[in-house]
Amino acid sequence: MTTKKYGAADLRVPDATHEYNVQREIDSFLRAINSYPDRFAREPYLSFQQHLSSIVTAEQLPAVDEDLRR
Repeated sequence: MTTKKYGAADLRVPDATHEYNVQREIDSFLRAINSYPDRFAREPYLSFQQHLSSIVTAEQLPAVDEDLRR
């Protein structure tokens, strides 16, 4: 059995991807915090979790549309 050895460059890609994903999650959360009061005023039964979920879903939809066009 052979053992794979990874160099420093191999480890940076997953770290960079993870950092990018974490930053996107933080940005989505901050957008949700800023926009929730206005949306709650229009929809008082909407929970913050539902609002956050709708923001995350809306951000993912354009990426899905792009993949379908290819």
